[in-house]
Amino acid sequence: MFKLKYHLLLVSIIPFIAIHLSFILSVQNEYLSLCNPYIDGCYSISRVARQPSSIIIFKVLMLVSALSLFFLWPRLFKPKHNVIIILIGRIGSLFLIAYIVALGEEGFLYELMRRFGVFIFYIFTLISQWVFTFNAEIRKRKFFIKNFLINIIVFLEFLAFLLAIPFFLFVKNYGYVENIIEWWITLLITLWFFINFIYYKTND
Repeated sequence: MFKLKYHLLLVSIIPFIAIHLSFILSVQNEYLSLCNPYIDGCYSISRVARQPSSIIIFKVLMLVSALSLFFLWPRLFKPKHNVIIILIGRIGSLFLIAYIVALGEEGFLYELMRRFGVFIFYIFTLISQWVFTFNAEIRKRKFFIKNFLINIIVFLEFLAFLLAIPFFLFVKNYGYVENIIEWWITLLITLWFFINFIYYKTND
């Protein structure tokens, strides 16, 4: 298996490419109009990804990313002492895989995965990131303990997640707000992995 440093890079850059390339292709092929989803909330990530021009690319890249994420958590945490948190991270990855497989389908299963499956992926992945960030005993082995950027990312993740809860679970007819939150949470999750890639200091 390749080095942990590049494993972190893989799970950060692949989903970023998958999402934004899907958006570019959907706009270029005139399935969607050009806008800024981070500000306008014009489209959800699901809508961007399920267009005929993008769905195959998105599914392939995101499945690679989700599987890579599944195998990343035991490398970040010591398996003997962090079984539960590794399980939480891996469950999040499995729900992401279920969402990817269901993407583009019709009916109850897709709607369930789109709303609750993605929500579980977000919360379980965020919890795993937060535990790792604030556990100095884990971080000091291979990473710089004091990392201002990581703390900022985690703070923004926590804020975005609190804002997301009512829109993902209860509030209706505010799709553009939900879309904006979805894009930013996804970006912050990928940035967390990328910043850890930058600050990784051990050659394993």
